[in-house]
Amino acid sequence: MRNKIRRICFPLILPGLALIFLAIVSGCTPLRPKTDPALDKKARHLAHEISSLNQDITSSKGTGWVTLETDTRKDKFKIAWAATAPNLLRLTFLVSGHPFETLVATGKNVTFISHTGEHKPHTTLSNDPDLEKFIHLPVKLSGMIAILLGHIPLQKFDHAWFEPGDGSSSPLILAQNWQSTFQQIHLDKVGQVQQLVFLGKENIPLYDITYLDYQSHGKSRIPATILIQDARGRKIHLSLTRFIPNPPIKESVFRLTEPGS
Repeated sequence: MRNKIRRICFPLILPGLALIFLAIVSGCTPLRPKTDPALDKKARHLAHEISSLNQDITSSKGTGWVTLETDTRKDKFKIAWAATAPNLLRLTFLVSGHPFETLVATGKNVTFISHTGEHKPHTTLSNDPDLEKFIHLPVKLSGMIAILLGHIPLQKFDHAWFEPGDGSSSPLILAQNWQSTFQQIHLDKVGQVQQLVFLGKENIPLYDITYLDYQSHGKSRIPATILIQDARGRKIHLSLTRFIPNPPIKESVFRLTEPGS
């Protein structure tokens, strides 16, 4: 009887193990088309080049204009900021020269301060929160800091390939193990990033960043006019009018010494 039970159970265990193995493999490897390994190597090299763009800029200060647009309202603010990689930021929105709202990221958390009394100071538990409630788009704090440092805010990736088609103009696709999201990079004729698209499950667009203008600052070319929009039509139009790369910034800039300061 014991031998008979073993003969019955063993064939049942093997298919179960096979299913578990397939689940693990499919979970860690993103769905992707069959591509040329040589082109994949080129794609990965290009992705790392884009990721390293302006990485020598580790701090910045400046001013600019931002327009936030939703279905029901459109607001334009002047902005002033100081930022230090990877997670320190003081960003103030101004109306008619007066502070309206300030965001302070200390590296441990982020505090949102209203200068008009619209809300009490709110501090997050995360050091890299989603800013959707603040700017109406699902951009993380790290992405906003990257933009204000002149970087391209690529997320981590494990795989890179060119979308099948004309290799000279095909978008670059990036994917990460255990994630169902993708990044799609479009380049212009001179190799600058023209658009960065974040895709969710079934390649549904979440939001995209369009680079409308670059400006030279010393040896660096900074994305200076940027449009961020999501599938619901919500938009952020950002224009950096004054950009100072690598200025000395005191750590006290990123500390709140008094309530609402």
